[in-house]
Amino acid sequence: MKQIFTLIFLSFHTLTFAHETYFAFAEMEYDDKCSCLEISIKVSSHDLNEIAENDIENYKGLESALIDKKLIKEITDNIILKGFQISQAKKITQLFYEGFELNNDGNCYFFFKSEEIEPETINVRFDLFMGIYTEQQNKIIYRNSNDINETYGFFIFKRQTDIKL
Repeated sequence: MKQIFTLIFLSFHTLTFAHETYFAFAEMEYDDKCSCLEISIKVSSHDLNEIAENDIENYKGLESALIDKKLIKEITDNIILKGFQISQAKKITQLFYEGFELNNDGNCYFFFKSEEIEPETINVRFDLFMGIYTEQQNKIIYRNSNDINETYGFFIFKRQTDIKL
């Protein structure tokens, strides 16, 4: 009987506290008007909150970031953009923060625009959270000039790829 109770307890604990997968998603599109990329990055609020609690001094929660420009800058600079980088011709492309959205579905969205770049091949490194969660898998959907979505996967063993704009 004691073994059955232990088994039930461990099963319940595993089911209620397990975090089976870790994902971040990005969508990108090249905008001919500004010769730049428009980017959105979607992450789990829970995962981001946990990382921010450890990495950011005087962290008060994601809700505070909605009204605290200094806090959102720390999150974007020290967490999000450290795990998402674009380069072209071996030069890192500067990304400009455009906005942040915290949804009730448990996800956060970060919006960026790149500096002006040529509509040529870029290299994207998307290893966001991979230093913390070895199960982390990230995905980019790039909408090309023909309005066709191209999907690129990023894993612990494949953290970057080239994308033809």
